[in-house]
Amino acid sequence: MIANGLLTISDGKNLDILSFEELEEYDLIAIHRTYLAKQGIFNDFIDYIRSRNKWLIIFSGGTTQNTIQMNGKQLNINFSDFYNERLIPFLDNFCNDFPMASPLLQFLYGDSWRLTLLLQYRYLLWEYEDVRNIKSKFDKRKEREIRTVLWTDGNSRSFKELSDEIKNEKINYQNR
Repeated sequence: MIANGLLTISDGKNLDILSFEELEEYDLIAIHRTYLAKQGIFNDFIDYIRSRNKWLIIFSGGTTQNTIQMNGKQLNINFSDFYNERLIPFLDNFCNDFPMASPLLQFLYGDSWRLTLLLQYRYLLWEYEDVRNIKSKFDKRKEREIRTVLWTDGNSRSFKELSDEIKNEKINYQNR
């Protein structure tokens, strides 16, 4: 059923590989992980979403850590974090203000999403001295994901540049 731009799939209707085209007109798909698993279409669904470059939120009670994947286009989130007071404003903003900068990060972290990422990046620099050293702990694909999620421009930052950026972002956040 389509209502107010949202497609709702009830328990009485199954989504299968042949009906993925029903999702074509949607930029953002939010779906319960268990539904995909019960239908036996999880991997095919993920492949479809990737091939169409759609935004994806997979929520589940079994998700213990919220994660961003697919170069910032997929959010895996606990259902209690999904169903919160930010959901409706997020959907409204996504539909009306698209393209937003890093919409899934904004949903996950709120207005402080950029500051949160800067602080995480600073932790990586403390831990590894240079983000390029991360490749000794992770494969190159993981290093690329870290760079892509943290920086839309794909560039690294020195510790001093990062510290200055954190300082400026804190000021910007406090002045909102």
